[in-house]
Amino acid sequence: MKGAKTFVAAAFLILCFSPRLPAPISLVEQVRAKIIHSQPFRTDFVQQVFIDGEMSLEESGFIIFVDRAHVKWQYLRPEYKTFILENGRYQFFDRENNQLISGSISPGNEQIIWDLLCAPKPGQVSRWEEKTRTIQLNVDGGSGPQELKIRITSDLLPERVEQTAASEVTHVYQFRNYRTGVTVDAREFTLDLPADVEIIEQE
Repeated sequence: MKGAKTFVAAAFLILCFSPRLPAPISLVEQVRAKIIHSQPFRTDFVQQVFIDGEMSLEESGFIIFVDRAHVKWQYLRPEYKTFILENGRYQFFDRENNQLISGSISPGNEQIIWDLLCAPKPGQVSRWEEKTRTIQLNVDGGSGPQELKIRITSDLLPERVEQTAASEVTHVYQFRNYRTGVTVDAREFTLDLPADVEIIEQE
């Protein structure tokens, strides 16, 4: 259960940027265009969770991003877990505990980064740090304020995203080895579940 909440609270993080754009809000517009241009894509990730400044969890795997309504996060280490989002419905399979958690994500959920970026008001761009190539976004949603720091590489894709919630829990994502315009087999979004898997349906 904790793993599912951790993922839903921080999943779907991609940004890009054109360094010649003069206004901060234009960076977000450029992000949207880059997402569309790059999809479908795959990227490897490392996810870290910090509580009160201490790292409590590190996981890694890969992401398949077809579009903002079809995303798969495949965790490979230290445990095998799969999170699939399709049209507002999610499935989270935890192989170690033999559990499948499924439910719905409401439209405009301020925790879902893809929705933040593609919504009419994706968040307030408060600062652009040219030296570190980092965009700072401030978001004030139903679950409280959040701060996002997105470091961009010269190829217009993110290499590090830091998300801090009001609870002082910080999620850090590092992305590498992007493959854009890939062909995605439909079987990637089909879970091969054990016959005795425990199914938990959440609202």
